Amino acid sequence: MNNVENKIQHSPRVGTSRRGVLTVEFAIVAPLIFLLFLGGLELTALNFARQTAGNASYEAARKLIIPGGTVAQAQSEGLRQMNIVGLGTGASCTIVNAATTATATVSVPATNVSWGLMRFCAGYNITQTCTLTKE
Repeated sequence: MNNVENKIQHSPRVGTSRRGVLTVEFAIVAPLIFLLFLGGLELTALNFARQTAGNASYEAARKLIIPGGTVAQAQSEGLRQMNIVGLGTGASCTIVNAATTATATVSVPATNVSWGLMRFCAGYNITQTCTLTKE
């Protein structure tokens, strides 16, 4: 038993100072935590824009299938929905008025939505389409 106690007391790590270890560990881990946090915010913003574009395309198509609805009314409704949440800048709404269906496509540039990854999403659009059957 005395031999075991001797080995523990003479271990090089027992009396060693660990000053600065927390700072070094934080310096290694903090960028990863910030990257995950900001990446989550970025994905949330892009998903919000996708959901909003989907809702705007539905409302635009719905405006057209109502008796007396026009293409101009449908386009203005799609853009109005995007403007409500502040995504109307650069957004476009395309309407296809067929005999039995109404199709609305709403598109918004990803650079208008992205906060930190604008340089990586240049030229990309978030596009949602909705087709409804006329009565």
